[in-house]
Amino acid sequence: MGYGYRPLDLFLPYRRNPLGIQVEEGAGVLALSSYQELGEWTLIATDSAWGRSSEAQLVTQNEQQGIGLRHYRLIGESEIQGIVYYDNVRRGLVGGSWVSVLNSTWGVHSSWLYQREYWQYQRQTEQPIELVKQENAAQFLFGINWANPEGHNVIAEYWYDGRSWNADEWQQILADATLLHQQGRSPMAFAYAQGYQATNLVAHNFMLHWTWDSGNGQRFGMDNLTPTLDVLWSPEEGGWMITQWINWQAYDTGSASLELELAARFFGGETDSAYVNLPDSVRVLFNLKGKF
Repeated sequence: MGYGYRPLDLFLPYRRNPLGIQVEEGAGVLALSSYQELGEWTLIATDSAWGRSSEAQLVTQNEQQGIGLRHYRLIGESEIQGIVYYDNVRRGLVGGSWVSVLNSTWGVHSSWLYQREYWQYQRQTEQPIELVKQENAAQFLFGINWANPEGHNVIAEYWYDGRSWNADEWQQILADATLLHQQGRSPMAFAYAQGYQATNLVAHNFMLHWTWDSGNGQRFGMDNLTPTLDVLWSPEEGGWMITQWINWQAYDTGSASLELELAARFFGGETDSAYVNLPDSVRVLFNLKGKF
């Protein structure tokens, strides 16, 4: 559960805020469920290698096959779930989530996860960087959301990812890369760019999201136009990423539809932050989605 990040995307994690274009993939899942009046038990078996579209080392090393048990329950205005899962990569994990509707405009949500093992890029003495197996990592997310009848929706979230580099590690990595460039060893310096493959670039993250639903009248003189703004900030190392986009539902007949989206993503922050050291400070994307 979450908008900016979802700790419980267990089987094939999908980056909510990718640095570039990301292709949605699928995983092989077999689920057997037993339903009660206000709850559900589910036995799950998965194989994430079914839909792989990347040969990146971090992606291939995180291909997992596992089995787990999930329980969901509705308690008043709240939904809770818990999951235990074992696979060949994480060697055991436990997690849960809680969602509650406070009133007609406010809601809160949180999720957490602990895993025994994980892959992480680390500095080495004989080579710039290497993917190594680490132990014990926790993730946590808490968020609040607000909506009104006019179609405005605001979400504020904080999350922590114990698998990510902290500010000191990023500063050392960037200093090493700069030194290698100065020594004329650029190919070795470029190896540090693999750190940008991490699900979350930094451990501590804040996000503010705003959208104006196009189902509530015209926006800027046009029907079916939805503006959205995301601001992602890393308080530990001072980096930020701002994404703004316009989505236009050109037509939708039920059996066929056409959707156009124009997005601009800006990176910045302190001089030694991960985001400001990306090769591009601005990226523009155009998406075309259709159903025929």
